[in-house]
Amino acid sequence: MKLQNRIRDLFKKDGKGYLIKRESHNLEFKQNFQLGDNLLKYIKTLAGMANNKGGIILFGIQNSPHIPIGMTNNRFTETDPAKIDRNIREYFSQELKWSSFIHKEEDKEFGILIVNESDEKPVICKKNGSDVLREGAIYYRYRAETKEIEYPELKKILDHEKEKERNLWIKHIEKISHIGPKNVHLLDSYTGELFVGNGKILLNEELLDKLKFVKEGSFTEKEGEGLPTLRLVGDIDGVVDTSITIKPDVIYPLTTADLQRKLNLNQYEIQAVISKLDIKNKPKYHTAIRSGKQTQVHKYSENLVDILERMMQKESFLQDCISEYKVKQAEIRESKKANLNIKKRNKKNIKINDQQRNNSL
Repeated sequence: MKLQNRIRDLFKKDGKGYLIKRESHNLEFKQNFQLGDNLLKYIKTLAGMANNKGGIILFGIQNSPHIPIGMTNNRFTETDPAKIDRNIREYFSQELKWSSFIHKEEDKEFGILIVNESDEKPVICKKNGSDVLREGAIYYRYRAETKEIEYPELKKILDHEKEKERNLWIKHIEKISHIGPKNVHLLDSYTGELFVGNGKILLNEELLDKLKFVKEGSFTEKEGEGLPTLRLVGDIDGVVDTSITIKPDVIYPLTTADLQRKLNLNQYEIQAVISKLDIKNKPKYHTAIRSGKQTQVHKYSENLVDILERMMQKESFLQDCISEYKVKQAEIRESKKANLNIKKRNKKNIKINDQQRNNSL
């Protein structure tokens, strides 16, 4: 159903002037838009609807009975949508696809917040918000109410996500089987990294602009363009949109020195924390960019700072990191020392054997 028709259906009335539509899993009525804790309640409802099938919050409806009287204040029109979006991003793990607009009906103004069903479920609350939102909670829109999800609905969501992932793997495997594993390279459109064998190539925006993807499945070099000719095995469904490739410096803007400054740690302490949490093996928070044949620059995401700040609030966390790091470094030194001694012994034995061989001659 088109959105215009869907909105029009919301305002259908019975003989008494009451709305025929009732609040449901995808519809909630409110009289006026408010800020403060009320804003948290709205985004809680949006998250709950996103975890279900999506839905609408309609402002300007009198409560019990539901009569469309229009909004009686200007807060909806005066509130910047960016403020709502910042709150959604601050409190919830997934990005919600939502929009807001004013609808006029019978010379009255109604505010509408509409949210789509989330592509990735569940949407999880990531921090406490007053007495409205709880960190770690998964909200779900039931019939006319939003509350923490119950077992049957959560199991259904998890089973569905597992099935989606399984189907996606099947599609990937079918394509790999058709193309051949040796001919397959992986392009991470999130980080802009192209994995080729055991190595990886970092594609920057300038290079991506020069490469011209075509539907037939090949790169072409027209006379005078001077571009390299590459051949892709398999077909590309449509033109590849290079605009979705994000520069690594955007995803991982922080150096190790930046982390030190933000967390007020010295060089030894930050290395101890990185080692303790094994951050260099977690691509969500870390990447290594080659700046030479043997030189790497370690970069980190902004999200890591928030996580480490929370970890640092634990009384013994930093001391535990340092203690473990000292032990680990001592083990590394002992291992290097042992390897060096082995090399020296081997070298000495080789020299003795050579002397004995020369003497026998």
